[in-house]
Parts: sequence; C-alpha cells; structure tokens
Amino acid sequence: MKHEQQVIIKRWVPILEEYEKTRAKVNPRLFKSVKLLCEAHHISSKELRRYYTRWIEFKKDPLSVLPKKRGPKPGSRRTPKEIERNIIKVYRQFGSNRYELVLIFKPY
Repeated sequence: MKHEQQVIIKRWVPILEEYEKTRAKVNPRLFKSVKLLCEAHHISSKELRRYYTRWIEFKKDPLSVLPKKRGPKPGSRRTPKEIERNIIKVYRQFGSNRYELVLIFKPY
C-alpha cells in the first residue's frame, strides 16, 4: 500500500469511529456534537457524511475511505498511431495548416 493511502486511512478511520460515538452519545466527554467534531478536525459536515456513508456502505472497510478514481484512463483519448502518421504525412507533403487538415480528415 502506498504511503499516501496509509495517511488517508490513518486520518479518516478514527474520525469516522469518533463520529459514530458522538452520534450515539457513547462518549460525550470528547465531542458533544458533530459540529464540534468537524471543527476539531477542520472538515465540513458534508464531507464527513460523504465519507461515513461510503464507509458504512463497504462494511467499514478502511480502503473505502480512499478517493475513487475519476475521469478517463490516461491515453484513452489519444488519436490512433496510424491516423496520426497519415496526418503528419499530409502535413509534410502539402504544407496544409490545421484547419485544412481537419477538413481533409474529418470524413476519415
């Protein structure tokens, strides 16, 4: 496991456990309300709720607090090599600008 992942887990799992205790009023000495818990850890209640929901959804698995991957996979939007080679070939052969190249290769 990467160091960054361990840091995230070490930060969030105790906060989520404390959140459960605060909501159930098991240990009122530490935090009397969720608002005080959020202020102490410098997080918003919305952020806390989002992490808590995901943590409960995955049956309190520590890995569930890690950020989810977002966006397209690297290189998935890249033009295929064959088309790229054809574009460069036409550019060198005819000296076309990028607008002319778009018109030439748009149907392709």
